[in-house]
Amino acid sequence: MKSRLIIIMVVAMAVAAFAGTMYAHHGANLYDSSKAVVLKGTITQFEWGNPHNQIYFDVKDDKGNVTHWVTSTEPPAVMSESGWTRKSLKPGDEITAYVFAAKNGAPVGNLQKIVKADGTELRAMGGGGGRGGANGAAGGEPATPEPKP
Repeated sequence: MKSRLIIIMVVAMAVAAFAGTMYAHHGANLYDSSKAVVLKGTITQFEWGNPHNQIYFDVKDDKGNVTHWVTSTEPPAVMSESGWTRKSLKPGDEITAYVFAAKNGAPVGNLQKIVKADGTELRAMGGGGGRGGANGAAGGEPATPEPKP
């Protein structure tokens, strides 16, 4: 009986010790999840893997300056449920990305959705409400500001 109590206490302490670390991984304070930034760009790389998929794309401004963006999505298993595959994006694809961008201005963020040049829409977060994406933001329709060139 005593050894069972010790095992339960050890397990409880281990869960408590790692709970903060697990929560911190999904910190919502890094990104502005109140509105999506809309970016027109070209895919340079798409990494399908855990813990999150990574999408790399270039955005040109009016003067031709290129900004390299990196966005993350949910893990592959979650994205598969929304119709994504490892072949959903390829280098050279022209896209419009709706991104919850970093608050500090860095060109990184959590992807909300992508609209491909042919009009195909790939949702990355939430869909009809609920928990939302990796940062815990609510899903649903993004704000629709004019796309940045």
